[in-house]
Amino acid sequence: MKSNLTIVLLLKDRHEFNERFLNYYLKNNHNIYLLISDGSKKRLNKEFLNKIRKNKFIKYMKFPEDRSYNIFYKKIYKTLKIIKTKYFILAANDDFFIFKTLLKCLDFLNKNRSKGYIGAGGTMLGFECSKNKKGLKEMGSFKNIYTYVKLDHKNKLKRFKSFIKSFSDLPRNCIMDRKVLMYIYKHSTNLFGNNIEFKDHFTNLFNIIMGRIKIFNTPLILHETHSTSSEGNYRSKILLSVFQNKNFLDDLSKFDQILSKKLNSKKNYIINEYHNYVLSKMLDSLTLKNEPSIKQIKKIIFKKFQRKILKKSLKKDEYINKIKLDKNTIDTINLIENYIIN
Repeated sequence: MKSNLTIVLLLKDRHEFNERFLNYYLKNNHNIYLLISDGSKKRLNKEFLNKIRKNKFIKYMKFPEDRSYNIFYKKIYKTLKIIKTKYFILAANDDFFIFKTLLKCLDFLNKNRSKGYIGAGGTMLGFECSKNKKGLKEMGSFKNIYTYVKLDHKNKLKRFKSFIKSFSDLPRNCIMDRKVLMYIYKHSTNLFGNNIEFKDHFTNLFNIIMGRIKIFNTPLILHETHSTSSEGNYRSKILLSVFQNKNFLDDLSKFDQILSKKLNSKKNYIINEYHNYVLSKMLDSLTLKNEPSIKQIKKIIFKKFQRKILKKSLKKDEYINKIKLDKNTIDTINLIENYIIN
């Protein structure tokens, strides 16, 4: 039986992860469609293309190179127009879905779409790969990237308040109604130029306002994290460009105007909440290391107090022990380690 869900794999180079993503999908796909939306500089190699063309559930689309975030957003919108299924979920090639949770989310949507639900998802765990004593790769350093947040209030203002206080990209990593997201991406594609932060944040908030999203308090996605200093520097440059943009105030005004209208809220309500819970944190993260803020100094002193006086290991608090994860997640990790990454 065919599924009414499409996984959309958004590609932009990093081809070293393509093979393992495909192998994992083929082992678990449950007749779920896969659309590969490729914005890389070059097409995939012939061997890989021949492999996917043999599968009736896989479709490959080559788009112009994602040279900017504006082009990237247009690619997503065009991709959604191609999809035939009622629901879709976005993926990166360094993601692994926990398929039992994925099917649970899809089943929930199939049964509850008439109750105002436009999406369903779960939490996200980050992990790192390393080699054990036998020379085999294993997954470890599990860490929550997106934790549980209640997004299924019937009242859209309550949903907004719940989400903005724990703001993240969680809605972009859920199974979503294709038509609803097409409407949202049509807006965000034509707004905020190349400002990826405003585009992403606008899209996430629009999702929340448009309808209820069921979040299960179990992992849906395992995402490989790549902790390098260059990524941190790149992230800082993106954040800095947001505030240096000459259109910053105009874009912020549009941001508030459109979302306030959808939320039926007073003027500047969105801006105030967005500043308090999102923009202020972005500004804090840009504080120069050689000129720390008072808030940062307090955090540093507190961490040293925990380590030196309380003898408390911060790493134990930060990372999750594998044995404490639920059975579905552990089974998925074992499958990936035994058949996919080695």
